[in-house]
Amino acid sequence: MRARRGIVGVESAIVLIAFVIVAAALAFVVLNMGFFTSQQSRLVIQRGLGEASSALELDGTVVAAVNVTAQRVIYLWTPIKLSAGQYKVDLSPSKTTVSYWSPDKSLTITNAYLIAILTPITNTSKLPDVINAILTQPVSGSKGAIVQLSVTVGSDTYTVYVGLPEDFSGTVDQLLAKYASDKVIVVLNWVVRMNDDLVLDPGEKVVLFAYYKDASVRPDAYDLIKIEVKVPVGAPLTIERMIPPSLTQPVAELG
Repeated sequence: MRARRGIVGVESAIVLIAFVIVAAALAFVVLNMGFFTSQQSRLVIQRGLGEASSALELDGTVVAAVNVTAQRVIYLWTPIKLSAGQYKVDLSPSKTTVSYWSPDKSLTITNAYLIAILTPITNTSKLPDVINAILTQPVSGSKGAIVQLSVTVGSDTYTVYVGLPEDFSGTVDQLLAKYASDKVIVVLNWVVRMNDDLVLDPGEKVVLFAYYKDASVRPDAYDLIKIEVKVPVGAPLTIERMIPPSLTQPVAELG
């Protein structure tokens, strides 16, 4: 009788050990799936916050250069920097687009940005001359290419990058007329930079210039303008301003 009870005890122990092993394996699978699900949820939340928050923010006011005689804005500019908590933003013409709306002038431009200037424009009054010099430059390349140009205006030389949405060969002016806008030309100018790429790093700053080449679309008093900078990751930066009623000074602050 004692021998039989011993055998039954060994069999029970074997069965118990088997149950423990199976339970441990199942518990490991459940815990592993739980950790994986938790990690994926955290990544989704982070991506959602990144997409919902703006990657860029204004670093000052919007300023307009005014033709006092015609009572119209010639060009406007505003400084831009990275938002708090953002790491890097690719502002190359192939990755970032800038839309422009002017309901009072019945003007809608889906993308007016194909030109980036790495050399700081410290004197904004030189902007029209710099852009007009860029427009005459020949440019060619395949779709998605970013072509580097060297443009000289007076005694200053500017390093310029031009994005090509499609295969193209011609002047920059012809490129804008075909794939962007030759009426409102948006330029991003690196005024503070840590390196020579088109990625906005922490500590770097750019100035967004909107130059009205076509005089017929230049804003005048009470006109509403809207500019939207759409970056690869993050919510777009929207700039909406109304032109003040008095344009009697060569420089007007839009807020």
